[in-house]
Amino acid sequence: MLLNVLLILTGFAVIAAMELPRLIKQKIYREIVIFFVLIALGITLSLGQVLQLPIPNVTKGIETVTSPIFKSMEKILSPE
Repeated sequence: MLLNVLLILTGFAVIAAMELPRLIKQKIYREIVIFFVLIALGITLSLGQVLQLPIPNVTKGIETVTSPIFKSMEKILSPE
């Protein structure tokens, strides 16, 4: 398990080492922030998966958020 954690962290470090110099050179600071947010999310989910932590189902969360929108759109667009 420790090896898996180290491999995950090494993999994300390699990705950051490949992408960050270009972003810094181009001075794209908003993309750097988004990059770190996505890397942190990826590390969190990957480590949670390896450590067998209970990870919430993303699909159910998306369904909960979008369901009212789809229902209202269906009422608007459906012929009566």
